Amino acid sequence: MAQRKPWNQLKPGYRARLESKGITKEMFEGGADIKAARGHEKTPERPTSFDASKFPKYATERKRLTDELKAKKEEFFGGRPRWNAERSDRAIRTRPPSMAQLKWATHADRTESDFVDAIREDPAIWRFLGYG
Repeated sequence: MAQRKPWNQLKPGYRARLESKGITKEMFEGGADIKAARGHEKTPERPTSFDASKFPKYATERKRLTDELKAKKEEFFGGRPRWNAERSDRAIRTRPPSMAQLKWATHADRTESDFVDAIREDPAIWRFLGYG
């Protein structure tokens, strides 16, 4: 585990967040588990690498949303000459989107135009929506 910053070097807002979840200075400096206070009691901190056995509900929901996204991309772009399912899947695997991004992309009202607009607006963030 990485060495923690001393309590007095934490930003005031972060200290307040920890304190509001019951983490005291002594607990923090003693190495107490702060996952719950950080909002990651039931979810991994990074979607790129996590142990599915530790987060089974999260893993199931993430797979469901990812499969739904793949189907939606195939529906929107599958008939295009440049469509490549393997590259489309790689775009999702290379930089896994957050759960919020997956939920946005798989919303029932989401359209092909929404995908294209998102990619044009910020290609680095929305690259996973692409297929080429």
